Amino acid sequence: MQQLRSPSDTRADTRATRSPLLPEKFRAALPLWLLALGIAGMIGALVAWNAPVASVLVAVGLVGSTTVALRAQLPRLALSFLGVCLLGYALLGKGFAYIGVPPLFVGEMALGLCLLALLLRGQPGLLGRSPLLYLLLAYMVVGLVATAPFVQQYGIDAVRDAVLWGYGLFALCVAVLLVQYGWVLSAVRQYARLIPLFLCAAPLLLLAGRLLSGSGPTLPGTQVALLDLKGGDVAVILAMIATFLLLGLHRLPELGAAGRALGEKREWLWWLLWIAAAAIPLFRVRAGMLAVGAAILIVVVGRAASRWQKPLLTLLATFAVLAVFNVQIQLGGRTTVSVESLLANVQSISSSTTGDESLDGSRRWRLLWWNDIADYTLRGPYFWTGKGYGLNLADADGFQVGYSAGEATLRSPHNAHLNILARSGLPGALAWAALQLTFAGMLILAYRRARARGQDLWTRLNLWTLASWAAFMINASFDVYLEGPQGGIWFWSFFGFGIALLEVQRRGAATGQLGWLLPATRPTDTQARQTAGGAVR
Repeated sequence: MQQLRSPSDTRADTRATRSPLLPEKFRAALPLWLLALGIAGMIGALVAWNAPVASVLVAVGLVGSTTVALRAQLPRLALSFLGVCLLGYALLGKGFAYIGVPPLFVGEMALGLCLLALLLRGQPGLLGRSPLLYLLLAYMVVGLVATAPFVQQYGIDAVRDAVLWGYGLFALCVAVLLVQYGWVLSAVRQYARLIPLFLCAAPLLLLAGRLLSGSGPTLPGTQVALLDLKGGDVAVILAMIATFLLLGLHRLPELGAAGRALGEKREWLWWLLWIAAAAIPLFRVRAGMLAVGAAILIVVVGRAASRWQKPLLTLLATFAVLAVFNVQIQLGGRTTVSVESLLANVQSISSSTTGDESLDGSRRWRLLWWNDIADYTLRGPYFWTGKGYGLNLADADGFQVGYSAGEATLRSPHNAHLNILARSGLPGALAWAALQLTFAGMLILAYRRARARGQDLWTRLNLWTLASWAAFMINASFDVYLEGPQGGIWFWSFFGFGIALLEVQRRGAATGQLGWLLPATRPTDTQARQTAGGAVR
């Protein structure tokens, strides 16, 4: 018969078998400790041999390990970081764009993270039936062909100019991830939550930027001002916000608490802040005034706007005060807020003589350069190839406006469409036109279908996307806008949202499964992918 042992005897035997030198917890983790010491030794040897190579390898190792650890969260992490960047560009402009270590700035970090999420977690095949995918790829291929021969000659300048087509990768990443995970309406709700923040901050930041006028704080180690907002860039954001509010998107139940934060009782406040922020874009920047006007006109023609009384009365009251009391607010430089400056800005659009030399001269300078581009491409030797990416067009064409710290202050014409023509030739211009016109045409068709079916949410979202796209296009026609991250990343990210919006509507029409996009029935990531996959099959 087996002899029974007391608990005290068992504990004594256990203590006897344990190593007095190595506690059990330490022995279990011993392999990891040895591995860590081995890696540390290898890093030390690499540093002694070649410090730069060691730094690169350590950075790659950290990125790789982080990617493995956060792989499941990469899509959400990538889009969240992109959202932070978009807010930074909207509030700080060029100053935010220069955060980072050359040539790796915050925009390139966001693109790398989005591409990583697309490669490891994305399903690009979900957009297989969208013609916009193939038109986007065609446009990017033409741009690559016009860039590759000049990389060796111009180096980083070629890569910098190539963002005009390279940032199209943002559209691809955003579209795939929003469709795959059913986040289209989540993106709209996040945008609605940020509107109050922008409207409260933008007037103060714009005023500070004009008053400081180059004397404000700069980014450490650079001469770049931390706050560097352009009126046209801000005007596009304001056009998006104005049409969002005019369409009443924030009052739709599908937006939930995000829309209620903009509440009906606070609309007077938002419109007053909107007018305060719009002072510079509307009163001095022609591109900004046209961008806002065109976006609102599209909403008016679409006849889907709701409750015009508050913005209309607020605008009329503001202009009445400016006119009756002859208010003239000097904001530094040549920027003056007054009825007279507004009328001069309007007149300068169609007339070559307004009495304001700065407006008239700028108009003549643009037209002369644009005519030269048309001459040497459509009627000249660069018809098929363009001048390529990397060449400073302002220097080459004789329209440079000046130099700062030994570098040219201008590289490209104040028109993205003609910049594409000048650098990619007619093939690039045609690919660009086909992509943009198809996008606008598909939005119009989607809007008409949704309106005919009584789908109020999709009707308003389609019209808002179309109006915002028009604002982007108009500002890009008068400024170097899409060529930089503060405009280019905003445009291509929103373009990707538009592709996703069209795609989920196509799937919903084919399967009758639009309900999973709404907050009450939003599925898990796996369910969203199954739904999307079913629509493809």
